Amino acid sequence: MERLKSDPQFAARAFEIHFGMIARKQINREGVLGYAIEDLKTSPPTEIEAAAGPEELNQPFMDRFEGYAGEASTEELRQRWGRVLAEEVRSPGTFSNKVLRVVDEIEAITAKLFEDACDHRIGNTLPKCLTGEIPYDTVIALTTAGLLVEPGLGQNRSFQEGKDDAGKDIWLISFDDYALVFPKDVELPDRGLIHMTASGTAVYRNHTGKPATSVYILTNEGVAISSILPDKSHEAFLRYSGLVHKEMPEVDLRIGRRNGSGGYDVQILEGAPPEQP
Repeated sequence: MERLKSDPQFAARAFEIHFGMIARKQINREGVLGYAIEDLKTSPPTEIEAAAGPEELNQPFMDRFEGYAGEASTEELRQRWGRVLAEEVRSPGTFSNKVLRVVDEIEAITAKLFEDACDHRIGNTLPKCLTGEIPYDTVIALTTAGLLVEPGLGQNRSFQEGKDDAGKDIWLISFDDYALVFPKDVELPDRGLIHMTASGTAVYRNHTGKPATSVYILTNEGVAISSILPDKSHEAFLRYSGLVHKEMPEVDLRIGRRNGSGGYDVQILEGAPPEQP
């Protein structure tokens, strides 16, 4: 304080730096808000989301978010945080403090790798028959960033035994909002062998006596962050179903999508959807 009183030039520099920093942070926040508004115009909250959500965002979230948004000094960062704000408006509670930290720490190149991988996301999984074997360096980058569960010796999503509405035994594999079903009495071709796509990756295999699909699994943070990316899960599920259909073209395959009542709207897969290029 004595220096400020006795040295006008020092005082001027101090105020210039201080208010310059405040101005830059405000510019960054307004840039983030602009991207959020555009995102919400493109994909506004559904009626269900609007009715279920609070009128105002959680203040602790906003306090943390404003700090991150204030540091968004590039267009890429402003767009990223704009998507985060828009998704939090649509689905309040998606971005915990931990998820915000992960978003903040992701490098641009890792963010692009994750976005590319999520082209094949169904629920919290990336079926390997769609992604192929993800390069080791990419797996390390996504795992280190907290987006992907360490693959270890391999991860699987198994088909489960069940019964359909008519009481017939079935195999069912579910990916959150999507499910694929076929009769249990079907003789799976070469059941003990790995079934390969053109890229050399398993469509399904025998895992502890059940058919299973090899997958990569997203962390909870990865799932939350995937919500700010274009949702291509429906197309990915159709491609996955098409690969299974190709293995068993004569089998009555059924696909389902979760409805608002918690069940699945089921339809027969009459033709094989386009296979993964």
